[in-house]
Amino acid sequence: MQPIPRKPQVSILAATLTFCLISACDSGGLSIADGGIRGTGSSVGPVSGFGSVFVNGVEFFTDGIRDRKVESNDGIDSESDLREGMILRIDGEWGLDGTGTASSMSYDDTLRGTVSELQLDSKGRATFEIHGQQVIADRQTVFKDQPRARLKNGDFVRISAWRTSDGIFRASYIGFNPWAFGENAIELEGLVDSGSLEADQFTMNGLVIRFDESSFTEGFTLQDLKPGMYVEVEGSLDSSGDAVIAAQIQDDDFRLYLPSDHSIDMAGPVSSDFSPDDRTFGLNGLTIRVTDETRLSDVALEELNQGLLVQVEGDFSGGDQVLADEIHTLDSDAAISGSVDTVSVDTGRLSIGGVEVRITPRTIITDDDTENTLTIYDLVPGTGAVLVDVSGLQKVDRNGVVYVEAIQIERELQVEPDGTYGIEGILTQDGLLYSSVTLLGVTIDANDDVFETVSRDQLEALLQSEETVVVEVEYRLKDDTTDQYEASSIELD
Repeated sequence: MQPIPRKPQVSILAATLTFCLISACDSGGLSIADGGIRGTGSSVGPVSGFGSVFVNGVEFFTDGIRDRKVESNDGIDSESDLREGMILRIDGEWGLDGTGTASSMSYDDTLRGTVSELQLDSKGRATFEIHGQQVIADRQTVFKDQPRARLKNGDFVRISAWRTSDGIFRASYIGFNPWAFGENAIELEGLVDSGSLEADQFTMNGLVIRFDESSFTEGFTLQDLKPGMYVEVEGSLDSSGDAVIAAQIQDDDFRLYLPSDHSIDMAGPVSSDFSPDDRTFGLNGLTIRVTDETRLSDVALEELNQGLLVQVEGDFSGGDQVLADEIHTLDSDAAISGSVDTVSVDTGRLSIGGVEVRITPRTIITDDDTENTLTIYDLVPGTGAVLVDVSGLQKVDRNGVVYVEAIQIERELQVEPDGTYGIEGILTQDGLLYSSVTLLGVTIDANDDVFETVSRDQLEALLQSEETVVVEVEYRLKDDTTDQYEASSIELD
């Protein structure tokens, strides 16, 4: 299984799939050997499914934890309170067969508060603030209880996110909640502003945080509080709404990745670029060291730059150093939207507008209109149509078949399909012909009139320059056909 080659761009689960866990998922699916312990330690990443708990592609059995308790002070008391996309830490062990045993689970909201300064772009990407802390929600962010299109200023939300190197939070999960969230409705994480620390207050990105001796818990003291350090604050707004009265101040969420003598499997955005000199990069407050034995999947070393979402599995080698066994990207480079045409439950594959989509244990399947856990069975068209938005990785299997490995699938039920589709992916030189384009493995008829932000000649020139060309195509099924398509618009991403 090979990824599509990537170069600098021109433009700026399913709780399920037991079949993939116990078989090889031939021709590009998940391939896992039988038996043996792969790791003992901590796995930290977004929840992708239930029926046990799926994190980082491993199905962790939680029946050994009394009442399936989750350690949290944010109203997440047990496994049943968790949602897809929440960044969860599981301590336990996991094997080569893709299953593991959890000895404990812990969860902590990254941010809780009111949305402000909201901006939405045409791709559904949202940027906003939570009491001064900047947040980005992209197409891989899981929205629960309300669709992303209805996000608005004034919404009270809980967010599970990764902090990037510039202090901005990349949301993995956003849940909508009523204002009343216990006594300490507000939760923030951020930098203690330089020169702001006083005897009873400091500022965090300009927001005043007031405290007293009782605000410091879990071994964190007033003496530990220093300008320039990141901290987590829980509390409530004062009567003016301009300051937070801190009930609890402690270390930030990077404590989820505390060094140990064991293994760690974690997801997050790269915080410092890969250095070829010492063969390291930064991730979640840790230093990741690459060796000759490190396995790279869907990513090259030179692509390990700030902001790229990756998963790293390795072993602590002293202090904050991790020797990486395996690294692969989680940042989607392909998307497909439209009605599901066919589903093969046995192989975990969907067909959407001629594009083959494959589901893995990392795939998150959601629907804004239900709290139920969704599986591949919920994507099978019935009396109505199943509309999906898929984001994932563009790949080619050993037989040369181009497909999308799904990272996230958002489902919406409709009365009937309208026959239109939208795709985004990497265009190759042989995919652009005088009367068609081939993208994500589907060939689409395209006359010159459908090229909108770029002409066919301009695309040819870009492809000849050996740059990576990402395009968006809107298309539909041709009349009186079942597998022939024609484009209505083509744009350079």
